[in-house]
Amino acid sequence: MKLLHAYAPTAETMPAEPRELGAVAAAGVIHDLGNLIQIASSAINIVARTPNMPATHAGPMLDRAKTCLEHAGALVHQNIGLIRNRVIAEERSSVARCLSDVAALVEAMGEPGLVLDVDVEPNLPKVQCDAIGLRRAVLNLVFNARDALDGRGIVRIEARTIWRGLIGAGVAIRVMDDGVGMSPATIARAFDPFFTTKTDGLGGIGLPMVARFVRQAGGEVAIESEPGIGTTVTLRLPTTTLTEATNPSIQRDATPEESDR
Repeated sequence: MKLLHAYAPTAETMPAEPRELGAVAAAGVIHDLGNLIQIASSAINIVARTPNMPATHAGPMLDRAKTCLEHAGALVHQNIGLIRNRVIAEERSSVARCLSDVAALVEAMGEPGLVLDVDVEPNLPKVQCDAIGLRRAVLNLVFNARDALDGRGIVRIEARTIWRGLIGAGVAIRVMDDGVGMSPATIARAFDPFFTTKTDGLGGIGLPMVARFVRQAGGEVAIESEPGIGTTVTLRLPTTTLTEATNPSIQRDATPEESDR
């Protein structure tokens, strides 16, 4: 896949205008609450339209709807704390648990044409970031991939350790689709607040929110895309502590470039 644009959010490259950042943050909360409510409504409507659905199916579906609303409540609670200038404690988040939550939420949407393929490396180190923010970011990327596929196809998520020699220095999360892809002009503005190619809905919020989350976590985000081929968005997040472990790439005498894949 041709690399058309990469974005590494740092203090130098990220806009620092407080009013603009505040607008993006507020719009991001509204955007994500809308996503969660949409998923919960879809699950409830599926059960309502299927009165003969066995309890073994209806129960888990309603549980997922409840989970969506609980996530929405946690998001509201977190932002109330920020408005009151409370310090949010640093978190050590499990990528595997986050992706499991995302998979459950996507399943609750009840879109038969959409398949989520999640591949998580065993024993991933925990990352230094807000678990709610991580789930929001990945869910936004999955929704973008779904839209690029027009709701029918496979969205793939990979999570791998980022190795620095024998040291696990971070985790790379890749969300991939083989949808319509993006033109160079679109990618150049993909992280601009409120820029969108959509004609309806609250567009231009998801990717800026993802970039903001990654920047606050001290990580990086990059886009690889080509029209007609698809898109890969990669989040690189630092671990809470440098983890010494056996790097399988080193064991097979890999090159330094391979060990960071």
